Amino acid sequence: MDFFSNEIGQTIPWFGFTHIMILLVFIASLVVLWILGPKIGSSSKEKWFRYGLIFLVVLFEWRVFEGRMLNGSLFRLPLCAISLYGLTFAIAFSNEKAYKIFYFYAFGTLLTFLFFDTLWGLDRWSGWTYFGAHATIGWLAVYGYRVLGYTPNAKDLHLSMVILAIYSFISGYAYYRYGGSDELFLFHAPADFMNFLVDINQVVYLLVFVPLAALLMHAMYLPIVLQEKPNKKA
Repeated sequence: MDFFSNEIGQTIPWFGFTHIMILLVFIASLVVLWILGPKIGSSSKEKWFRYGLIFLVVLFEWRVFEGRMLNGSLFRLPLCAISLYGLTFAIAFSNEKAYKIFYFYAFGTLLTFLFFDTLWGLDRWSGWTYFGAHATIGWLAVYGYRVLGYTPNAKDLHLSMVILAIYSFISGYAYYRYGGSDELFLFHAPADFMNFLVDINQVVYLLVFVPLAALLMHAMYLPIVLQEKPNKKA
């Protein structure tokens, strides 16, 4: 449990007991929020739930956010940060248009819980803030749809993909031209088991990685399609 301290360099193994429990608790929290979402949305106290969620975002993310804004670049943000900051803005200010764009980037949080990229140890994170910050991405994504009733459609999905493609091109060029951190994993695999693709050829890696990202964005749309289908028939 040293991972949940402020000691730099402590981590936990993939799919060990602690990791599995973290994953199950996260999934359970999404299910509970999905089920209770409509009741929260119709409650007079909805805004307090929303403010509480925003408070958790600040609590978990502030130190990392501060470092990124002061030391980093807007074009060097990882996908989870793009999703978190965009969804936070959308939920905090009831901006439905923004939510419908940033919602589709939230797939990264599930991948983070499955294959968290701290195997070499923590740097700017402590264990609880790392998983807490990524958990809020999933909570915000569910909150916007189930509580606030924001419903992304296929057009929003395609627009979101175009925006991400443009941002990725700029971010990739920044890394290629100036070096630094490859936050979108355009040149380096996000997990060790994908390194063989990079070893084969950089183009081969991108030919697999880009369609995979597009597929996962479509997967984010699937729960909405399944939920809205019975409503359309009715």
